[in-house]
Amino acid sequence: MIIAKQVISSIIEEKKKNNKEPSIASFTEIQSVVIRSLKSEINELCKTGEIDKHKTLNGWAFTINIRNK
Repeated sequence: MIIAKQVISSIIEEKKKNNKEPSIASFTEIQSVVIRSLKSEINELCKTGEIDKHKTLNGWAFTINIRNK
């Protein structure tokens, strides 16, 4: 599970480590981290068979795989 405070802290720490200013976390940067994490979690759930992925006209949709409940 993603914790907002942890995401913000990790972005700020990374900037401080690389001497980047300002050492703040923008909403866009936070969104980027959250989206990457969510995509990774969805991919893992698909691999384990816990969810099923379905192609739609505009992208992808997901359902819970009742066989693995």
